[in-house]
Amino acid sequence: MASIDNLIEKVAAYESTVKLLTYPIKGENRNPVFRSQYGVAHIYPYTLLDDIASAPVERTYRALILENRYLRVTVIPDLGGRVYSVYDKISHREVFYRNSVVKFSPLAIRGAFFSGGVEFSFPVAHAPTTADPVNWDLRQHEDGSASIAFGGLEHISGLRWMITLTLFPERCALAQDVRLFNPGSLPGRYHYWTNASLEANDQTEFIYPLRRVRSYEFAGTASWPVARLDLIKQQPGLPGMEGVPMWPAERMLEPINFRWQRNMLAQVSIFGREVNWDFFGAWQHSANHGYAHFASHRDVAGMKLWSWGNAGVGVVNQSALTDDGSLYAETQCGAMETQLDFDFLQPGKVRTWREWWLVLRDLGGLTCASADMGARLYLSEGGQTGVVNLTVGVCPVRDLGESRVEVSIPGRELVKEHLILTPERPWLRSYPLIARELADHPIRIRVTDGSGQVVMDYTLDRQPSPVQAAQPESQPQSDAAQELYLLGLKHENFDNREQALHAYRQTLELSPQHAEAHFRLGLMLLRAADFEAARDHFSKSVECGMLDANYYLGQIAWIEEDLNRASQYYLAVAGDSHLSGAALLGLGAIALRTKDWPKAIDWCQQARLKEEHPATASLLLGIALRCAGRTEDAERELERLLEADPLNHPALREMALLRPEGVYRLKLNRLLADDRQYYLDLACYYLSVGLSEDALSVLEEAAEGWHYPMLGYLAAYICERLGRAQAIKTWLDKAAEGSADYVFPSRLAEVLALQWALKQAPQDDKARYYLGNFYYAHERFDDGVRMWQEALPGLNNYDIIYRNLGLAAWQRESNPSKAIELFERALSLNPQNYDLYLHLDDLYKSLGLGKKRHELLERINSLAELREDVRKRRILLMVELGRSEEALQIMQTEKFVPLEMDQSFHNLYVRALMMRAGSRLESGDIEGAIGDYHKALEFPENLGVGEPTTLSQAHIYYQLGLAYEQLGRFREAIGAWRKAASEHHPLGSELFPYVQMALDKLSRYSELGFED
Repeated sequence: MASIDNLIEKVAAYESTVKLLTYPIKGENRNPVFRSQYGVAHIYPYTLLDDIASAPVERTYRALILENRYLRVTVIPDLGGRVYSVYDKISHREVFYRNSVVKFSPLAIRGAFFSGGVEFSFPVAHAPTTADPVNWDLRQHEDGSASIAFGGLEHISGLRWMITLTLFPERCALAQDVRLFNPGSLPGRYHYWTNASLEANDQTEFIYPLRRVRSYEFAGTASWPVARLDLIKQQPGLPGMEGVPMWPAERMLEPINFRWQRNMLAQVSIFGREVNWDFFGAWQHSANHGYAHFASHRDVAGMKLWSWGNAGVGVVNQSALTDDGSLYAETQCGAMETQLDFDFLQPGKVRTWREWWLVLRDLGGLTCASADMGARLYLSEGGQTGVVNLTVGVCPVRDLGESRVEVSIPGRELVKEHLILTPERPWLRSYPLIARELADHPIRIRVTDGSGQVVMDYTLDRQPSPVQAAQPESQPQSDAAQELYLLGLKHENFDNREQALHAYRQTLELSPQHAEAHFRLGLMLLRAADFEAARDHFSKSVECGMLDANYYLGQIAWIEEDLNRASQYYLAVAGDSHLSGAALLGLGAIALRTKDWPKAIDWCQQARLKEEHPATASLLLGIALRCAGRTEDAERELERLLEADPLNHPALREMALLRPEGVYRLKLNRLLADDRQYYLDLACYYLSVGLSEDALSVLEEAAEGWHYPMLGYLAAYICERLGRAQAIKTWLDKAAEGSADYVFPSRLAEVLALQWALKQAPQDDKARYYLGNFYYAHERFDDGVRMWQEALPGLNNYDIIYRNLGLAAWQRESNPSKAIELFERALSLNPQNYDLYLHLDDLYKSLGLGKKRHELLERINSLAELREDVRKRRILLMVELGRSEEALQIMQTEKFVPLEMDQSFHNLYVRALMMRAGSRLESGDIEGAIGDYHKALEFPENLGVGEPTTLSQAHIYYQLGLAYEQLGRFREAIGAWRKAASEHHPLGSELFPYVQMALDKLSRYSELGFED
């Protein structure tokens, strides 16, 4: 830890370690993920991290630290770049929620998620690297500030992300610069969100300057922060997530202030609508401490509040993430309005913006914020009739010197103060005002610093927002083809690729000249390596007037090594197109491939002028200059690029070639070690710009310590290009030697290499299997199945190929019997492939194969260890096979991990108790049955399921009433039936009959005069 004296002029930046109890991930799931069960449709080529240890171990993590006299910031790069802690040295407290343990739980897109600190989500919610190491860099700057940069290249869309956190010597605030970059040649689907967690208690306040909000599933629009849930159309219960029970009926009619955590009865997931403000924040009134976030709403269009709520279901869910009983909520912001909105980042494009986290104190709350300060305006009752007190407070994040604070209403100044404002000395004062003079006037606060610069200017308008207009019952008729095209875009947004393909094809059936549909379809087919079909659609798109498609025709021609045709297509891209820079770089790559260095340099220089952030052009220009022998010019270009992007792998390698004795090689090796797939990304980059020798060199370096089949296939493919016939067999032999586990090709170059390899060695069944994985993951289902079937003779002892074929038989062919046969073969080869138990049970149950389910249960019972979802399936099997006593013994003695907002396991517990109660009634043990019914009303902590906001227990209470009735305990019976009858279950729902029968029972006893 640096001394205060040293931190006044210069921020300390250093590496350290932090020891944390961690529940380890046991390993990656070996099965390829063709569709994820964790909320995101496609995560291929990533694996699931769904097997987590039940006991913690102490683990030492690398920590990156920034520290000035006000704050100490800790980032853990090996946990996805999580900001673990921001410590306020003035207030001596954590700014965000700091978890004392790393406890992974199956909540993220790959399964494993942990809570605390600040999380960065890209290209989908809960990033695929949440539990993985990411690249990082520590830097000191000439102005005394220091930065931590961290990020990586994700393998779903091939996009890069980088977060740069900067601390300045004089600021009690943290700058966060976001850089999103597409280094490839195809548009990449993405969204971006920052999620900051904070302690959640009854004195936690959420500050959003919003007027209208909506829920996760677009249930409707509500006022903010005070809403009436019954006014929301489509699905009352705005705050909840889809599938979660609504709030209790008695709460639906009363206004609820969602500004306060104490009012969050249920879980809350709320997005701002039409965000036109640049700040939000939170305040912990128990500590008189808070934070604000500031960024332009043009960059950060999304604001979200997430809370688990105060009901048992939310509290218990959080026990899956921590061991100390602490509770948290999250304030979130993103580049899109909601987390269901996505965009496509175009080739070579960069998105950058800056956000600020301001650390505040001693204001008693927060009203507004700027990049320099937070402020509070607070109205309260005065000491006499007609008087109100206006409390004004400001807390700067830098020394503002002799400042001026003014508060006014139109035509009248209310407050004017001259004071010294520093982070250590916030200012707060109350002023009595005549309430009638204040009336409904907007209140404005304006602050200038010692230099006269305006650092805050905010007006609080108390007028209601425009009333929402009713939506018309029927929409006007529009072009059917265009409607289908828009439906395709919607499906692409949600990553429902098969539905998107179908919609685009339907569009073209109705309108064969629909240029945009041809274009979108061409892009999807190109991503799937269906080059011939993609070319056909791009050609038709050009014919229909969409000249941008020429760029992708050029890409296909480049892939097919038709350089003359590729040049013609690139030159046909319009100069004012957003793809013109990428087309110029395509021409530059052709020049590099033909070793025409001067022409390559010229094309790259032209491309650089086209872009505001010419990262791709600068990189290729630096490479071209290096190839031309202009080393000094190359170094200047690359150093300029690395200043903005210190984690750029190709730029670091280029500098390592130019300066072999420097630190660039060491840094590059460290970054590539975070994810060895980066070696393939780097090699494929060089291949994409025509530098095959460089690509091969990268693969040779990787192969020194990594035996991975795709290294061999790519290297052999490149050797063929380079005419190195003798090396081809060596590389292909290395590829054949490697294990087939975790080989999930995702890059077009890998597909080309595998297709080429099969021409050289048609007997290579592993290459067929790998190619099948790519095809199936990219909606080429028939091609994928064909490849797996052809590979089967050589892989007849490999469980995963049978599992894959079983999935295809089940999901694509609707042939459950065939799927069972394939899954059973896979399970016989590997009883530790836990997914197979779930698949087989689903299929056995669907076909009514009870005996098979009994046998499967015995196989599960014989396993030494069980993954959590298989543990729960074991209980389900016991209950459904009539072994409820055995199931209850386990459920009452073992501890289970909560699954986010899931009630199904408690429902299973209830079901088992109801079955046992029924058996006891048959044997005359009515008291025993009553005991079971009462247990069914409870929510044992060990089950990992908390009590929801609305209960569904009508069936239990009704049966309990019947049991009491049998014993002549009529008063207790009537009490049970009244509780059953009080639940809300509409006609047609599963529990409606119990409500109706309970009402009937109450009615009959009422006729006898037996009432409460």
